Amino acid sequence: MARAVRDVGKLRPIDDLMFRVMAQSKAFCGELLRVLLQDPGLEVVECKPQSAVTNTRGRSAVLDALCELSDGRLVDVEVQRADKGDLQRRARYYASLVTADRTRPGTPFGDVPDVCVVLVCEFDPLRGGRPLYHVDRVVRETGESAENGLEELYVNALARDGSEVSALMRVLTEAEAYDEERFPETSRMKRRLRETEEGRKDMGSVIEEIRAECIAEGEERGKLEGKLETLVRLVRDGLVSVQDAATSVGVDADEIRRALAAEG
Repeated sequence: MARAVRDVGKLRPIDDLMFRVMAQSKAFCGELLRVLLQDPGLEVVECKPQSAVTNTRGRSAVLDALCELSDGRLVDVEVQRADKGDLQRRARYYASLVTADRTRPGTPFGDVPDVCVVLVCEFDPLRGGRPLYHVDRVVRETGESAENGLEELYVNALARDGSEVSALMRVLTEAEAYDEERFPETSRMKRRLRETEEGRKDMGSVIEEIRAECIAEGEERGKLEGKLETLVRLVRDGLVSVQDAATSVGVDADEIRRALAAEG
């Protein structure tokens, strides 16, 4: 893993590994969400990266970062580098999992928690050239909004229009970009992880945790698929070799290569 510790200096906050480390910080998550949700008074009281939410009858999910706000809202933040899959259905599914996971039996519908899903994409998710998209529920016949406690935000991290959102996304996507004045926590954590030995050790420790999880859970096929996807991301980012990834989950190296090819 020596190579991995050297190469983490090439990563950016939008990369899965660095985001997983940064999302441990309430200060970082708060700074990110205050900009994306356009709420200067927003406060994060709890944040959990790689948060598992379970569907007892079907596909479960591991969320990139699940945050609880001081007003009780739950916000799932997902980073998406590859332009694939149905993002809007993914958002709907993740919101349903969070809702079910955090709602106790017998809870009145009026007390079901509000959920927001934020997808930060390294491409233009809705093809409109905007840095930020809000998807709202609207009554077709009247044009009036109909709120049910679900909020969907899609972020085009490559848009550059001079807005605060695009300025923050520049820090998340461009390796050498920092903005200590406007985004001090994001810049501080990014610089520490990229440029200090202590930060690189933290990143290396997370890589080892991922590898250990893959080995421990590799016998269960459903979990293997999720861990295989995670390892493919590490291979794609140059943090582990194809052979090391294959060995971790007990598959042929060609399966890793096929997964890489499928991602484009």
